[in-house]
Amino acid sequence: MLAYLLNMTFYQRHSTSTGSYSPYLLFVLLLVALGLRLYHLDAHGIFFDEKSTMVVSQGIVLDGANQKDVFDKGKLVFTNEEFWHEKKIPDYYEAMTRSDIGNSPFYYFLLHHWMNLFGISDFSARMMSVLFSVLTVWLLFIFTRRFFYSDTLALTASALATIEPFFVAYSQQARNYSLTFFLTLLASYLFLRALETDNTSKPSLKWYVGYAITAFLGLYSHFLVASVLLAHGLYVLCCVRQLKSWIAFSFAGAFAVAGLAWWFIYGGGQNTLFSLNHQTKVYLECALNRPYTNPYGIILPATFGNVVKKSIPMFTDLWVFTSGLTEHLEGKKNLILATLIGILLIITYRFSHKKHPLTQWLVIASVIALGGGALLYKLNTLSFWALSAALFMTYLAIQVIFSSTKAFPKNHVWFLVIIGIIPTAFLILNAVRSGHTYGLMQRYSGFSFPYVTILASIVLWQLWESKTTIKWVVSVLLGVQLYFIMQTLQTIYADRSIKYNYRNTPRDPNPHYTAAKQAKGLYQKGDTVFLPAPMAHFDTPMDRTYLPYSVVDAQYFNLYLPKDRIFVQKLDTVNVNKIRLKKADGQLIDLIDLKGKRY
Repeated sequence: MLAYLLNMTFYQRHSTSTGSYSPYLLFVLLLVALGLRLYHLDAHGIFFDEKSTMVVSQGIVLDGANQKDVFDKGKLVFTNEEFWHEKKIPDYYEAMTRSDIGNSPFYYFLLHHWMNLFGISDFSARMMSVLFSVLTVWLLFIFTRRFFYSDTLALTASALATIEPFFVAYSQQARNYSLTFFLTLLASYLFLRALETDNTSKPSLKWYVGYAITAFLGLYSHFLVASVLLAHGLYVLCCVRQLKSWIAFSFAGAFAVAGLAWWFIYGGGQNTLFSLNHQTKVYLECALNRPYTNPYGIILPATFGNVVKKSIPMFTDLWVFTSGLTEHLEGKKNLILATLIGILLIITYRFSHKKHPLTQWLVIASVIALGGGALLYKLNTLSFWALSAALFMTYLAIQVIFSSTKAFPKNHVWFLVIIGIIPTAFLILNAVRSGHTYGLMQRYSGFSFPYVTILASIVLWQLWESKTTIKWVVSVLLGVQLYFIMQTLQTIYADRSIKYNYRNTPRDPNPHYTAAKQAKGLYQKGDTVFLPAPMAHFDTPMDRTYLPYSVVDAQYFNLYLPKDRIFVQKLDTVNVNKIRLKKADGQLIDLIDLKGKRY
């Protein structure tokens, strides 16, 4: 039903100059988006969270808590046929509860059936994220066109989403993020359609039902989708005056929350709150005693300064005009100079609108200031140029938000602002409450990206449609920012982005897949594969199993073995880094050395 409604919306005609070409231009954008997301998709090995995804989606608990029939204390030998013993619903619940705090059941449900259809591989697991990321680009066009009445604006928003490094990076991870971004945007679309029809004689029940179901699935894809629903509630409170809308929204939200409550009480999320509380204690201990030497990354106490420092990049990266700039800006004097030039650009723009005789001189002064700044900056000149342009574009955004114009519905602009702020504000409040900064990560507030992208598109068109000379100067500076976005994409593809790849040294291709591929070619009846089983170290009580050693390498390796052949395998508690093949005649062949490659 939802697909039908969206398709009907797509083919509604709007009076814009690009209307007749929109389907073709959108198709081109979707092809570009697909290409950018497929490029180097499985060039680098999967990291821990993705490994968990692969295992949990098959109903298997990391380190074998629900595989006692496979990894017996007294029996180190097993086969892949035993490994793939049929799993039942309680196994899937336990896998999600113990290995991912009960989070993302809908994502795991989809991924399980996706890999049943396309096979278990890094490429196929990540491909589902690619699909939902491309669908987000498409839905962003539908959303913008519907609520801001412009094909051109909708195409601009989709174009920005196509090249946005955040969307590209998380489309290449076998995690739930691309799915949740799509679902929350779809929920917002249905939410606004429901409110829209409340003002007409047409029935709005179908939109509220669609919203309730989508919100429910969103919460089942990631618990932090709650921050988007909170933003929806705040919008209703601030901008909606009809009682029937309040009542309908309350029932829809109650349905979604009730479904999540069921999961916590009876489903696979029964230990979620226990796990979250335990994690909070662990992260707080790390923040207080070992902020730079813990296994989870840099975790700082949630002081005012630390929270501000961690939050600024989260907000600036949402705004495409400042995306990534915080990594390149150094020196207080340089910041002050770039800010002053940005203010000069704003003054010039205001004078241009008033057709003041000084306008042309101000334009010349702006160009000279930019050139002079290049001499004074010494380092990162292009970054500070981009910062000046970003300040100017932020000023235009403030104008759009607070000015009264018939071009864009006022309430819808404020809707963008509210959802652009609330998810990150939610994380900041949680960091203050928990006492540490671990949760202040861009991916947890990524729900805001589609809406801020629309706002950025509006601001771009405000600039391009203005009859001012300074717009050409600013456009050149925005070209500089586009260059930085392309650079960020290159670091993502090269696996060198600490922000998006969580590392600055590239990973090798998946070592467990490489070893499994070799084993498939070399293994013969009578051979044995030796798999490393180092002593187990558990960070949380939920991870602890009945085994004194870890079997995760065996689990990862078996994911990639064919199910129609028998491979005899043995856990090796002595040689804990190499996967080896022992031939029937006693010959030992090293398939892979995992040291430094477990990621």
